[in-house]
Amino acid sequence: MKKVILFGSTGNLGKAIAKELKDRKYDLTAVVRNRKKGEELSEIAHRYVIADISDNEALSGICEGFDVVISALGKSVSPFERSKPSFKQIDFEANTCILSEAIKSKVPKFVYISALHSEKYPELEYFSVHHQFSKQLISSGIDYSIIKPPAIFSAFKDMIYMAKNGLLVNLGKGDKLTNPIFEGDLAKIVADSIPAKNQVIEAGGKNIYSRRQLNEIILKEIKPGSKLRSVPLTLVKLSLPLMKIADRNAFDKMSFFVEVMQHDTIAPQIGEMSFEEYVALQEIG
Repeated sequence: MKKVILFGSTGNLGKAIAKELKDRKYDLTAVVRNRKKGEELSEIAHRYVIADISDNEALSGICEGFDVVISALGKSVSPFERSKPSFKQIDFEANTCILSEAIKSKVPKFVYISALHSEKYPELEYFSVHHQFSKQLISSGIDYSIIKPPAIFSAFKDMIYMAKNGLLVNLGKGDKLTNPIFEGDLAKIVADSIPAKNQVIEAGGKNIYSRRQLNEIILKEIKPGSKLRSVPLTLVKLSLPLMKIADRNAFDKMSFFVEVMQHDTIAPQIGEMSFEEYVALQEIG
């Protein structure tokens, strides 16, 4: 039985990966921030270790004795997430430390969940740090799998919350296309990649939607009959310079949203669950 250590285990994708690995009989250790988070994973992980991923000393030796490291670690793009660490600190620096520990401990395999088209937007912090770490992993000499989704369904839970509270709006025309993937489907791809050799896998959902269609699906389920309002992208762009001064994390997130609203972001159609099915399964009370 291969021993796997999973970073980012308490996020929606991390939990889906943990469940998939359990079903496939891997010996799983989850890395968590505190005991409460570890206990939440008691049914899907064999054990957990508590470590502050921002503290290099806390990560010393953490990969010792494992066959596979999986990192689903990343700062959320949610505008409601207010933690101080930046995308660079979490997505690049923490993952770099984990990779260094994996190499020191001679771990045979490293699986990393990156972002589709991260190489195309070096000026954006969110994409830049994903691409920088991916390059570092590829050049490290360790066997790797890099998984690149356009987005996962649970990233749209903010939109569901906003729809419940009458706050959901469309940024710009909403005509650009994408195919987010259900985290359960992505977890299967992650698990399938473990025995593979040096792979970069782009993976999206089975259906392609416009950004406006995704919002309309949410609104139809949450508040049938409501009309989707739009906010011109120009207005949002005008707010960015001031936001950069006031709150760098908020600026990096909003810059990300503005950019993806202007481009198609489509990955190979691999996932099985549709976005309509996912939204219908969410609690809307």
